[in-house]
Amino acid sequence: MAKYRSIDPEYVSQIIKEYTHWTLSIHDNQHYLGRCYIWRVREGGMQRLSGITTEELLELHVVLKELEAALKELWQPDHMNYAWLGNFFQLHDGHGHMHVIPRYKTPRTFDGRIHTDERWGKNYSPTSPYELDEEALFRIRDAIKEAIIQ
Repeated sequence: MAKYRSIDPEYVSQIIKEYTHWTLSIHDNQHYLGRCYIWRVREGGMQRLSGITTEELLELHVVLKELEAALKELWQPDHMNYAWLGNFFQLHDGHGHMHVIPRYKTPRTFDGRIHTDERWGKNYSPTSPYELDEEALFRIRDAIKEAIIQ
C-alpha cells in the first residue's frame, strides 16, 4: 500500500513531495498563494503535535525549510503562519497535519491571477470564498514542486 494511504484519494493529485514521515501537498484553498499542508504519514487518529517523535520532528524541519525556500523563491511571502489542526473528524479522525499559510502585505500575481491577502496583520481565518479551478491549482502545485527539486 502507498505511503499516503491515509490521505483521501481525492487529494492524492495535490501531493508535491513525499518524505519518510510526511507528505507535502498543495491546499485546495489558495486564498493565500502557496498555502500547503504537511500530512503525517503515520496512521492513527487524534494525533497531537506533542506526539511527534524526534525523528518525525527533525524531518518536519527539513520539509518546512524546503517549502519556505521554494515559496521565497516564487512569491517572497512577508510572513508565515503555521497551524496544527485535525478538526475534520468525519474525514480523517483528527489525523495530524500542519497547515502552512504564507502571508503577504501586498498582492502577488501568478499565472495571470492576482492573489491578495485581505487579512494581512490578522488571523488567516476566516477567509472569503476563493474560486480556483483544478488546472490553476495544479500550476501552483507544480511551481512549488519544481522550486523544491532545484
